[in-house]
Amino acid sequence: MIETDRLIIRPPVEDDRARFIELFTNDAFTVYSGVHDVESANSRFDHMLHMAAVVPYAKQPVIEQSSGTIVGYTGVDVVRFDGINRLEWGWRLVTEARGQGLATEAVSALLAVADESDDGEMLCLINPDNQASRRVAEKVGFHWLRRIDWMGDPADPTDILIRPIGSGGPPLRAPSSWLES
Repeated sequence: MIETDRLIIRPPVEDDRARFIELFTNDAFTVYSGVHDVESANSRFDHMLHMAAVVPYAKQPVIEQSSGTIVGYTGVDVVRFDGINRLEWGWRLVTEARGQGLATEAVSALLAVADESDDGEMLCLINPDNQASRRVAEKVGFHWLRRIDWMGDPADPTDILIRPIGSGGPPLRAPSSWLES
């Protein structure tokens, strides 16, 4: 568990399921990634649990200390990029928690765990219209690599950013054990 001035970041637990189903099925929360139905939201949460059991900086709840409320998540997951399964950092906060520096605070805190755990290059994928996330990414050390048509779809451009983790090095690949969920 990590505590910052305003937040707690910790691995997900089964008791978080209802809150994450609520978030994953909310259009405002998933504005740049697409809303889930209840079944796919449950699958996504199951995947979070699996990943958190395997890696110390997988996607984790971001909890507001003052209220004890889960206001989002941050951490790593797996994405297929340039033909390999790579580690990709992400975050998302509820609308009312945005614009207060909470994303930068949460991402910085959990990235410190990644920096202590591994060496290599981390990806971050951001919709070009999401300037707030782009600012967060740059504040925590990600820099622009290139723009791609996500999944080959020119209607879905995505900016690829990278950041060295630990002492840097080659792209961080997803171990096969991460892909079992």
